[in-house]
Amino acid sequence: MRLQTAIARWAHILSAGWVFVLALLIIADVLGRTLFLHPIAGTKEILQNSVIAVTFLQLPLAIYSGSMLRTTLLLDHLGPRGALVLRIFAWLLGAGLFAAIAYASFSPALTAVRLGEYEGEGAMRIYTWPVRFLLVGTSAFAALAYISVLIADLRAQFSASRPVPQPLTGADLT
Repeated sequence: MRLQTAIARWAHILSAGWVFVLALLIIADVLGRTLFLHPIAGTKEILQNSVIAVTFLQLPLAIYSGSMLRTTLLLDHLGPRGALVLRIFAWLLGAGLFAAIAYASFSPALTAVRLGEYEGEGAMRIYTWPVRFLLVGTSAFAALAYISVLIADLRAQFSASRPVPQPLTGADLT
């Protein structure tokens, strides 16, 4: 799971850098509109596709770090076994959701490549296939992250329930 977490961190760093570049693009576009009455062509299309990409790049690290949105209203009132069952249900539901998103997005991504699908008109055309494949890849990675967290949670529960051997004291058994 260390490699997966490292990849998730790099994806998160990539998304943070992407957000910084988008901020610079927005500033340049606003300055271009205000000072020169000439906006940067394609800014809207770049931002549209980038919001999806940045969001999905951050998913795996949010899952691994336990930062996904959740409420403990029900969890606080359950015992340890009930909490475990609820967490298992949540991990499986998350894995199923993102696996379904990856599966459902794969065919449209292939179609986008085949058709040369793009956003925008005129001087700036932004191809949609990179973001579509990024959505497939990050969704599959998010599903894997949920499964990994589920396995880690079960391992922790299993090892916590086993009795820990105590060292022998008193008599010398040699």
